Amino acid sequence: MNMNLNTNEILTTTEYDMFRKISNRKITENPKLEEELLSEGQRQPILVNEKMEVIDGQHRLYYLRKHRKPVRYIIDPTANFKTVISMNTSAVNWALQDYVYSFALEGDPEFVKLAKFLDENELLSDKMVIVAGSGRRDGTAAHVVKKLKKGDYVFSNEKQLREFCKFYERVLNETKLPNKPFLQSVLWTLYTTSVFDENRMLTQLKKSDLTSEDIEGFAKKKLLLTFLELYNGRWSDDHPSLIQYFINRKGSLTIPSLPKQDEDN
Repeated sequence: MNMNLNTNEILTTTEYDMFRKISNRKITENPKLEEELLSEGQRQPILVNEKMEVIDGQHRLYYLRKHRKPVRYIIDPTANFKTVISMNTSAVNWALQDYVYSFALEGDPEFVKLAKFLDENELLSDKMVIVAGSGRRDGTAAHVVKKLKKGDYVFSNEKQLREFCKFYERVLNETKLPNKPFLQSVLWTLYTTSVFDENRMLTQLKKSDLTSEDIEGFAKKKLLLTFLELYNGRWSDDHPSLIQYFINRKGSLTIPSLPKQDEDN
C-alpha cells in the first residue's frame, strides 16, 4: 500500500485482517451501534495509523466484520489517542478504560499499571478500580475521573485494592449478595477504615441473610448505614473494632475512623 497516496483519503475494504488492535481494549457489546450500522451504514470512517492500528473505531470495526460489511477507513500516520481525545464527537463516547489504555500506550507508568490491573480484573467495575486505586475511601468518582481524562492519575493504592478484591470475592461466595457497583463502593468505604474486621463483616452478613432484593434501590447513604449497623451489631462503644460514625444536621453520614494504612507506605 502506498501510504503517500492514501494518507487522509477515505478508503474502503473487506480485508478485515489488515487492521490491527492497538491494545487489549475490551469490546463491550453495543446493540444500539450495531443496529445503527446495519440500518444506516457506516457514517464515520475508522481512523488508523500507518501501521494499520485502529486508533478510533474499534467497535465499528468489530460489528462491520461480524456482519461482513465493507469498512471505510482513513490512514493518518500521525494519529494517536490524543488525536481522538481532542475530537469531541469521538471522545464523548469513550469508556473510562479507553482513556486509561490511551495514556498507557503513550508510556505513562501509572496508566500502564492501571491498564494491567483492569485487564486482569473481572470482579470490580472499572470506575471502582480507578477510584479505589487512587486512594479515595468514599468511592466518590467525579474528581478522580475528571483528572484521569486529562492524563493526571496516580495508581497509589494497588496493594490494598488487591487485598480488597480477595475480601470482596469471599463476600460474593459466602453470602447471597449480588456483584453490584453500589455494593463494591459501600464495602470499600468500610474496608478502608483502620478498625475494620473482615471476618466480623462476613459473619454478620451471613447471619443477616441479606439478599439483592433487600438492598436493591437503596440510596448509598441508607445502604452504608445498613451495613454499619449490621457490622457494629451489639458491640459497646469502646469495642476496639467498632466503626464510629455520626450524621450531622444536614443529614451527611461521616465515618471519622482513620484510614487503614499500607504497611509499605
